[in-house]
Amino acid sequence: MAISLDELIVKNRESLVDRIVKDAVGQIPAYSKAPLRTTIARVEQALQATADSIRDNDPDILERHLVGVAAERRREGYAILELHAIVHIMERHLREDIVRSCPAEIECNALLAVLDAVMDAARMVLSVRYLLVATKLT
Repeated sequence: MAISLDELIVKNRESLVDRIVKDAVGQIPAYSKAPLRTTIARVEQALQATADSIRDNDPDILERHLVGVAAERRREGYAILELHAIVHIMERHLREDIVRSCPAEIECNALLAVLDAVMDAARMVLSVRYLLVATKLT
């Protein structure tokens, strides 16, 4: 039986957190300056919100998480490109795990399609909310 994307996230959570945090700290200036424990907790929360949203077929779960993230990171001085970069890193590692774990091409393509939709929505929500916060701060 095929694994769902939310199950894959839960199953590979520790490894995903390690790889995503390592890349974020190494590639994104704001994440390299943030306390490591904070970055780890934030990646864990993002993965949990993603898995919960997919499992419950409820995009509002992830959206609520991202609305808070956008506002908090904007106030902390993160650039929108840094938020997009962490989403890209998360997507890349999830994509790698999907490809590595899929028994059949059709199942793999289905999981990749779900991942694409979720990550595209995440980028859109972050951008819109980040800009809304930015306009309120000016």
